[in-house]
Amino acid sequence: MQVITGQSTVVAASENIDGEPPISTLHPLAGEELVVTVPVAALDPHGSMRLVAVSANGPAGPVVVLAGESLAHADATVGAIVAVLLVTIPAIVLLVVALAWWAVGWTLRPVGRITSALADITATDLHRRVPATPTGDEIGRLAATVNDTLERLDTAVERQRRFVADASHELRGPLTALRADLELSVRHPTRTEWHTVAGEALADVIRLQHLSEDLLTLARLGAGAGPSTQPVDLADLLREEIDHVPATDLRIDATPGVRRAVVTGSASQLRRLIRNLLHNATEHARSAVRIELAAVEHQVVLHIADDGPGINPADRTRAVRPFVRLDEARTRDTGGTGLGLAIVDEIVRTHGGELELDESPEGGLLVRVRLPAAPDGGSG
Repeated sequence: MQVITGQSTVVAASENIDGEPPISTLHPLAGEELVVTVPVAALDPHGSMRLVAVSANGPAGPVVVLAGESLAHADATVGAIVAVLLVTIPAIVLLVVALAWWAVGWTLRPVGRITSALADITATDLHRRVPATPTGDEIGRLAATVNDTLERLDTAVERQRRFVADASHELRGPLTALRADLELSVRHPTRTEWHTVAGEALADVIRLQHLSEDLLTLARLGAGAGPSTQPVDLADLLREEIDHVPATDLRIDATPGVRRAVVTGSASQLRRLIRNLLHNATEHARSAVRIELAAVEHQVVLHIADDGPGINPADRTRAVRPFVRLDEARTRDTGGTGLGLAIVDEIVRTHGGELELDESPEGGLLVRVRLPAAPDGGSG
């Protein structure tokens, strides 16, 4: 502490700074109190002091009382803390980064296994699956989704392989017969009845043409492109196709329950649907084909039934698959390609409908097609 006059003369001082010049030249006004931090070379060349200056009246006139406390201990404490932080903060940051790296790596380890498993899966082994995690978190759901996708791909590829194999088998039959007839005719031209050979060759070529057209139709339907969205009156299509059924001894009972049955879709595809069903029914019916068209709860329902041999209940699911051979009573000796119901099923599925095979009241086959009615409600 120091007491100085207005001329900055020290008139009194504490023992630790006795004989030292004024530690500050502050001269507060009467009644004013100043608090500042000043360097104090007398105590520490690099030290400082928190100083309070107060004006007072002494025996010889106004004086300034300076009282302060060294900040050396506080500065030392702050310096020690800073030194500790400079060492510990980088270490803590490195530790946090290492822990985060380990935690992220441990969390994403299942993703790495999924990635590795997917990289090893090829088109020839789609039956393999990625490791599933029972945690129920996002990674577990990712693994389940990937496995579901692989299951669908495996099913689609296997179905495509069977389809290609069956198509190759079906194409090989008429091609082999055609080649055998032609080779035999070339080897024995004088003993060949060319009119008969030409007729047989023409029949084989026609069968090949029908088969290739059906294969192309089925491939286009399975390509995933949706049908057009134009309104189509199924009642009109049905009447037109019934008129084009070849004349036979069969009785065709058409009892449409509605004058109009409008659906949304492709007119050409829906016409092909009706044509295939009529052809299938007339080829296998013994004496009669019954046709009904109705509108039921925002749906257009088409029934086509025959009194033929029908299809066993165990075979009805398989009957819509390409080239599936059923009972001898419904073989393809009639010249069909074995793709009729498969095309019908694909057209119905593409139009958002349902195809059902059942037993008709006459004991034959009943085909039931349900299609969504057009949104404008044009059925009635």
